[in-house]
Amino acid sequence: MANTQVQFGFQPYGITAGTVPNFGLRRRTIAYNYNTALFRGDPVVSNNAGNIVAVSSQSAPLAGIFWGCKYYSTAAKIPIFSPYWPGVALSNSAYVVSALIIDDPETLFVVASLGSTAAISAANIMDNVQWNAGAGGNTANGISSYVIDDGNITTTSTLPFKIMDLYSTVAPPGQNGTDDTTVYNWAIVKMNNTDRAAGTTGV
Repeated sequence: MANTQVQFGFQPYGITAGTVPNFGLRRRTIAYNYNTALFRGDPVVSNNAGNIVAVSSQSAPLAGIFWGCKYYSTAAKIPIFSPYWPGVALSNSAYVVSALIIDDPETLFVVASLGSTAAISAANIMDNVQWNAGAGGNTANGISSYVIDDGNITTTSTLPFKIMDLYSTVAPPGQNGTDDTTVYNWAIVKMNNTDRAAGTTGV
């Protein structure tokens, strides 16, 4: 059955070593006046001030995958726990925006492909791949729209993600994303080039 296009960001799946994952979250910060939205499953990087920001370069080391945040709502007068940062500046620089990210380089993620060129194949396993921002995150549920770009798979060590497997090898046949003969199939990836571990050349 041909795949249908979906975009859901990088969703944690497991750990490369095969141990039981806990997907531990690390606390980072977002600048109170940062006006770009971040969604659950977005790849993020660190800026010069040590804050989390959206990715903009395919070769910049990743800080991790954004998984939510906490900030103070001046309108509601309460703290907000949200799966996404709305990208609306807070009125007071004293307010701290706490971001939660998954930053373990050995974490595996399920991600859909862009579908721009061809299905991801077994021959692409252990190659490196670029991200694509997709259509834009979902403000109703906070879910990311990031995908991997099937038109940009190479062995270059600075690329952000490494393809570890095809989703079809672990999912029931017939499920969306498991048809490896048509575009929009899904893959299992890990972060390749991060600020905790330098990227490796694809095979």
